[in-house]
Order: sequence, then C-alpha cells, then structure tokens
Amino acid sequence: MSRGLLTILLLLAGGVLANQGWLALQRSTLFPLETIHFKGLVNIPNQVALQVMDTPKGTNLLSIDPEKIRANLLSLPWIHSVRVKRLFPSTLTVTLAEKSAVCLGRQGEKLVMLDEYGLPIKPYEKTDPLLLPVVTPMPGPNQAASVVWILNLLDKQAWIKDQISEAVGQPAGGWILYTRKGVKLLLSNRAEQELSLLHRLQKRYKILDLRIRQVELRIANRIAVRPELTEPPVPEKGEHRRTPAT
Repeated sequence: MSRGLLTILLLLAGGVLANQGWLALQRSTLFPLETIHFKGLVNIPNQVALQVMDTPKGTNLLSIDPEKIRANLLSLPWIHSVRVKRLFPSTLTVTLAEKSAVCLGRQGEKLVMLDEYGLPIKPYEKTDPLLLPVVTPMPGPNQAASVVWILNLLDKQAWIKDQISEAVGQPAGGWILYTRKGVKLLLSNRAEQELSLLHRLQKRYKILDLRIRQVELRIANRIAVRPELTEPPVPEKGEHRRTPAT
C-alpha cells in the first residue's frame, strides 16, 4: 500500500472517529443548558420568548442550533434582529433588537403599528400605546417611503408635531393633516415651506388658537382660513324665534 493511500485512509478514519465523538458529546449529559440570558427584550415577555425558542433547560449546549433559535425568534412581530451565543458550560445568551413603533397606520379598516421604516409591525390592540399621528399614505409601492417622509417632516416641524393626530396622503405628493383640535391643514408637495409659513403666522397671529376648521396652504406664499361653522342659538323652551318683518 502506498504512503499516499495510507494517509488518505488515516484521514478518513480520523474524520469518522471525530464525527462519532462529536455525536456522542451531543447525546451526552455534558454541558446541560441551565441559564438563558435575554438582552434587549422590551415589548415581549421573557416567557413568550422562551416558548418560541423551543429550547428547554437541560438540553446539551452542543446540540443547540443557534440559527434555528434565531429563526424562531424572528417569527415574533416585534423582533428586528437576533444573535445567539453559547457560553460553556451551561449558558445561552440571546441578544435581540426590537423594532420601534413610531406611529399608527391603516390596513383596510384596522389600525396597525408602524416602525421607523414605515413598515407594519402588528395590528393595534387596546393594550398598546396610542401612537399619533395615524398615517395613511397614498396606495402604491412607495407607501413605506411616504410614511417615513411625512414623519421626518413633522420631526423638522417640531412646533406642530405633537398637535397632529392624523396625516392622509393626497395625489401629486400633497398631504392633509388633522390637528387634535380637528383643524384641517391642506398641504401640497411644498409641505415643508408651507408649514414654515404657518409657523411664522402662528407666532404672530395665533391662527391655530382661533375657532377655525381649515387652513388652505397650497396657495403660493398665502393661506386661506375657513372659520368654524356657527349655528344660530336654539331658542329656550317656550320661546319662539322672531320672524323678520317683510
């Protein structure tokens, strides 16, 4: 038998023995999982994460598949990224990054929580925090980008951001913003300049503090304000409206 062939046979035998030894170690009672450390959990209870991991204590650390645990945890709607690390002799460390909910959106008749990329996280539930504004972009492939754009605009216009309860996309890049007081702000694709103009007028005239229901900002360098509708007073019981003489 040649020396080369003998070397190949010895390598193969060594590989088989190593593989058998590795399998034996995985099936042994060595390195039992005793502790699982989670880092980064905010919206997901530990118990839920443990259940989804499907890796009971006592499992041999060598037999644990980190990629499988990662895939299981990524199935949770809040999870953005997962890193799993085995620390011998008995610990598993799971580091997670959760998505950040920044506003609400609409899917049909239902509200959903949207992340900082304008993508849905999960359906909104009564136990979830109410994150305003509710953003409804125009339908199409750029919906998520439109959500990010309007949120960035409101971040720049911090003076009005907390006053906005809803933002609705319009054709040609326009938006309608609704304030918490019910005032309707009509914006074109020059929304940043238009909100800056409104800010200057708000500082000078307190426009948004008046009894108005709509502000038209789509006219270049001008605004048109529509006051609230006022109804005539309802007569007291027993009183009659006086009819004007003709």
